[in-house]
This record gives sequence, C-alpha cells and structure tokens, in this order.
Amino acid sequence: MKISHHPHARTGQGFTLIELMLTIAIFGILAAVAIPAYQNHLKKEKFAEVIAASATAKSAVEACMQHLNAAAGCDGGSNGIPADLTANAGNRVAAVSTKNGVVTVVPQEKDGILASDTYVLTPTPGNPIQWSSAGSGCRATALCK
Repeated sequence: MKISHHPHARTGQGFTLIELMLTIAIFGILAAVAIPAYQNHLKKEKFAEVIAASATAKSAVEACMQHLNAAAGCDGGSNGIPADLTANAGNRVAAVSTKNGVVTVVPQEKDGILASDTYVLTPTPGNPIQWSSAGSGCRATALCK
C-alpha cells in the first residue's frame, strides 16, 4: 500500500516566522516582569544589613526604658546606649544614632539604596516594648516593613 502525501503538507520545515515572533514576545514580557522583581529582591537582601545594624541599639533602648521608665534620656552614649556611629558604621551603613529611644540607621548610598531610605525605629512603652518603623524612609521603597 502506497501512502500519498498531501502536496501542501509541512514536513520538517521548522517554525514559521509568526511562531518565532510570538515566542520572542512572550520571553520579552516575562523578562520585563522578572528582572525588576529580581533587582528589588537583591536590594532588600542588601538592606537587611541596614536593619541588622539597629539590633544593638534597639536592645540597649529596651533596657534603658525599663530602667528609666521612659524613652526620654535613652540617647546614644548614655544610659547604656552605644555611642552614635556617624562615620562609616558598616559596609552598607553610614550612621546609627539614638535619640530619646528612637533608633535611626542611615544607609550608605550604593547598589540602588539611597541615604533617604533611612530605617527609623520608634519604641512604644509596654511589656514588651513595641517597635514601629512607620517613620522610615525605606517604607516608600518597600525595603522595610
């Protein structure tokens, strides 16, 4: 039995130009979404060092507030609070300061993180002490919560 081929049948011709263009368009759309999301993820990872720089001062403020029964007087360099760091406080941290219990960490400007992306922690007395980052510049850029 002989199999006849249709004269217009495509056999082994590959992809059409439209199919290739659609594939490229789909990859372009995926890249347009994925690349900015990945870059933002990397910035958040780098900003984690800025957040971590607040830990020592935060713990000291909690002890100070329990001792003084208030945030007033819980300043950098007094009442057990570490002295303010204003010159190159770390790889990604430009400064760490504490005033009346409020801890402010200013990041170094690099890798897309700006000095205006400050991390500010404000204590609210209680047991335990509650911390808020509502006054932080990093909230607008979603680098911190």
